[in-house]
Amino acid sequence: MEKQAILHKTKSNYAYAYDAQTLHFRLRSKRDDLLSVTLLIDHEDGWLPNEKGVWMWQKKQVTMRKEFSTELFDYWFAEIQPHNLKARYGFLLDDGQTQVLFVERGFFSPDDEFIQNDINSYFSFPYIHENDLFVAPAWVKETVWYQIFPERFANGDVTNDPQKTHAWSSASSAVLGEFEFYGGDLRGIINKLPYLADLGISGIYLTPIFKSPTSHKYDTEDYFEIDPHFGTKEDLRELVDKAHQLGIRIMLDAVFNHIGWTSYQFKDAQTKGKTSKYYDWFYFEEDSYLNFSYHMPKLNTSHPEVIDYLIQVASYWILEADIDGWRLDVANEVDHQFWKKFRAAVKSIKPDVYICGELWHDSQAWLNGDQFDGVMNYPLAKPIQEWLATERLNGYEFLEQFVHAYTRYPKNQNLGMMTLLDSHDTPRIITSAQNDYRKVDMCFALLATTPGSICFYYGSEIYLQGEDDPDNRRCMNWEVTPTSNIAKLTQLRKNYPTVGYAGEYDFLSVTDYTIIFKKCSIDETIYFVFHTKGRETVDVPKEMQGQTFVELIHSQLIPLSEQLQLDEYSYLILKKS
Repeated sequence: MEKQAILHKTKSNYAYAYDAQTLHFRLRSKRDDLLSVTLLIDHEDGWLPNEKGVWMWQKKQVTMRKEFSTELFDYWFAEIQPHNLKARYGFLLDDGQTQVLFVERGFFSPDDEFIQNDINSYFSFPYIHENDLFVAPAWVKETVWYQIFPERFANGDVTNDPQKTHAWSSASSAVLGEFEFYGGDLRGIINKLPYLADLGISGIYLTPIFKSPTSHKYDTEDYFEIDPHFGTKEDLRELVDKAHQLGIRIMLDAVFNHIGWTSYQFKDAQTKGKTSKYYDWFYFEEDSYLNFSYHMPKLNTSHPEVIDYLIQVASYWILEADIDGWRLDVANEVDHQFWKKFRAAVKSIKPDVYICGELWHDSQAWLNGDQFDGVMNYPLAKPIQEWLATERLNGYEFLEQFVHAYTRYPKNQNLGMMTLLDSHDTPRIITSAQNDYRKVDMCFALLATTPGSICFYYGSEIYLQGEDDPDNRRCMNWEVTPTSNIAKLTQLRKNYPTVGYAGEYDFLSVTDYTIIFKKCSIDETIYFVFHTKGRETVDVPKEMQGQTFVELIHSQLIPLSEQLQLDEYSYLILKKS
């Protein structure tokens, strides 16, 4: 038995409260090393005397199911409702030759009578406190976001255009620097709301819209004013109201790690030095200052006045415009205490407001129910991009990385995530896929299966191209009709919750170029087939053989035998007919 591969940690993604009555347990082992894993957990009977009159701690045995198998590891899972909302527990590991008891203190013989009764040597989940539960707003898990870079989406009001405004162009030759303007504004977004509703979009995430001298607006000059080139507060209220009428939520960008150097606070501090009331709002070092970039001085979010100011901003726009969420820019560079205060303040105004952090790495420290409802889940999207779009990974490597990212968080935390393939900070997915629409549609389809909310970058539906910033911020091309599968996928997620938040993954077949998996819920089972290189005949998993399926994207019947011929860069979404 490869003991060094065994991993479990309580109060983590390996042991957590899923809801007010339910605990989830997960254990990792080396692939194909263990035949079975049994969870040993408190029995309702508590302590009972044995035939010798010795009081023994009674334990229930719960067989854990093998949730995933990757190239390196097996993952075992069990769900249980402890009778008294707490648990002492261990694991009985069986490799076919020996049985080992694995508890918090380490590995022991199952026959060790001392360890059998030494309750404090076992793992402990002390108590399910409802106040400690991670619960994202219920609406988030069903949301399909559409990220808009307002300056380049649509120009709905030419009267507010900057003095020097370029002719609208989505060409690669367009000038796209931070001081180049094309006139996109809030009125343009309002005008396109029916278009977004037809795509199946149920949430709009706007990059910053507050007063700023640049096109990207991440160097905020005044958080309480809409940039005049974007419109007015009345325009924002109209956008939110009309979006809500169409079932679309609005999330704004909170840039609270730093501020713009044209802000009155920083100009005052820079001019007056230590005599300025704002001097301690920033991190000055002799003649320089800490910054996100040179024009974006970092804010001291532990300063009481900065805390009050930024929380006023966050509260103001919920009260003023009834926005539904805040996306938090560079969230991991702001202290935890600030985010705890931020959460308490905005949730007191609108309990189901969504708080989504921009974090590119492991985010568990921010997802314990006291800070964020989710993060931009780049790690889960990475293996999708690198298997299907760039072909940097093979199918086995995809599975390894995807499962690692998926199991990084508890299942209830996954429901609060926002998973996306590209954004204003990355190359566009069509460019990563060498302009191959087939690859991109496969990426979109696999993205649609991920739990929680998903997000498409504006123009994805027309395969808008773009390398890294600023080329990824081209003007939307309104002369092109959407031809991607986004509208079909959003409808599928709506019609079949198992496709998205309600289903659990079960990978049935994996090769370098083909992956077949199913997602199961209480109500239904949906099968997915993804194939990359070459026209190929693949083996069909036994449970799918001899049955007829409806292919849900094209609404056609497909009978399956022992083998299935797949075209290059193709996918199928199947439901039993």
